[in-house]
Amino acid sequence: MSNQSQELILPWGQECIDLAEQILRALGKEKKSLISFDIELLTNAVAEKQSLMHRLKERREALRRLVSIRYSKKLEELSEVLPEEHAQKWAEQQQQWKKVWGQLIVQCQSNQSFLKHSLKNMDLLLGHLKHLFGNPGIYNQTGKRQDLNSSGKVLEGRF
Repeated sequence: MSNQSQELILPWGQECIDLAEQILRALGKEKKSLISFDIELLTNAVAEKQSLMHRLKERREALRRLVSIRYSKKLEELSEVLPEEHAQKWAEQQQQWKKVWGQLIVQCQSNQSFLKHSLKNMDLLLGHLKHLFGNPGIYNQTGKRQDLNSSGKVLEGRF
């Protein structure tokens, strides 16, 4: 086993954890900007999130490749082949990684749910405003609102 690759594994693993925590903070900024409807903050948070996600993806892939090439193992199986001192640190890092990754998933779902709910409310608000200004909505036989905006769409007639 290469000592140099062992020296890279732990710092790269920690870097992945740090990047995931930074993404969590960016997701927090994103939600705050969605709530406050601060477009500038939202734009910055999304750009930061995308940059961090790209860096995390690259680092995690590099870590997977290193472990796969040097040890012919998956990341989850790495502690089996590392010396005891590194194996313990690696196991701790993996636990921390799983915890942070779980938090990321929950935060992403929360942001997506909030965004979906907000878009639904914006659509309702727009419908109410159109109705107030004399442009009533059109509904089909089932009571579902129909979009009659024909710009850029092909209209199909049924007989």
